[in-house]
Amino acid sequence: MENSRECYHCAARHPELMRTFLDHYNSHDPQADPVIAAYWERCRAAGLPSALANGDDFRISRLPFTDGAVSITMDGKPAVSRLLGTVPHGDIGSLRWGHYPSVFNHVLGDNAIAVRMLPLAPEQTLVTAKWLVHRDAKEGRDYDLANLIKVWAETNNQDQALVERNQRGVNSFGYQPGPYSQETEVGVIKFVEWYCATMSGALEHATRPSPAPVA
Repeated sequence: MENSRECYHCAARHPELMRTFLDHYNSHDPQADPVIAAYWERCRAAGLPSALANGDDFRISRLPFTDGAVSITMDGKPAVSRLLGTVPHGDIGSLRWGHYPSVFNHVLGDNAIAVRMLPLAPEQTLVTAKWLVHRDAKEGRDYDLANLIKVWAETNNQDQALVERNQRGVNSFGYQPGPYSQETEVGVIKFVEWYCATMSGALEHATRPSPAPVA
């Protein structure tokens, strides 16, 4: 979750994703970024709600891609010719949301991806990625499967290598934890705060004495 809730590492490790992905912006207040503010206004005019919403266990926002891109593909063009929704040009940005403890999603004009990270053991996690397309889209006619999944498949493989390498470092005798970045790791901080509050509540409930039986 730490890896998935920040893109501080993206520019250095995800060359395919960085062809289209917006990674540096004001995550505290995206509306303060003139590029994002203008994009949101354009999307709202097309009937697409656009804002930042933060809940106790989720974060959701709509963000644009890099210049000229409308999908997360190697060339920034749609991977699926039959678009989702009713926006004819398909330029709806990336509707991103994460739901704690284990899911993040992206809905684009032509497809959506859902990623679940399911803990199986203290150092073992099952990662499942699913791509969703229009129900009438046909492989080989409306999309090429390899092109559709290429960027995220590469990104997920790269993240697996990073996470496993980081875990080896955390397990080492020389490891010392450091602070999170207040600018680039806002999502990580939010997740950790949610996790600590959730675990504290569970522990408090588990240690609370049971009421005495009524005679």
